[in-house]
Amino acid sequence: MAGLPREILKWLQSLDLSYSVKNPKRDFASGFLFAEILSKYKPEVVKMHAFDNASELNRKESNWEHLSRLFEKLNRPTS
Repeated sequence: MAGLPREILKWLQSLDLSYSVKNPKRDFASGFLFAEILSKYKPEVVKMHAFDNASELNRKESNWEHLSRLFEKLNRPTS
């Protein structure tokens, strides 16, 4: 996992995510792992059935649109 500090690596591994992070840029591109991390901390807000771990552009865009709405709901706007 080149490019990630050891502390971040250890934290990610401690979350027991459904997919291990091998290439952060590629693995986080779909937004699925971001959603999964958020669901660990805010399970009442983030419903994983709304996200798809896919490589198709339209599904990635859908994930990020949903995440954007969640961030706004949590008072953490992305822009």
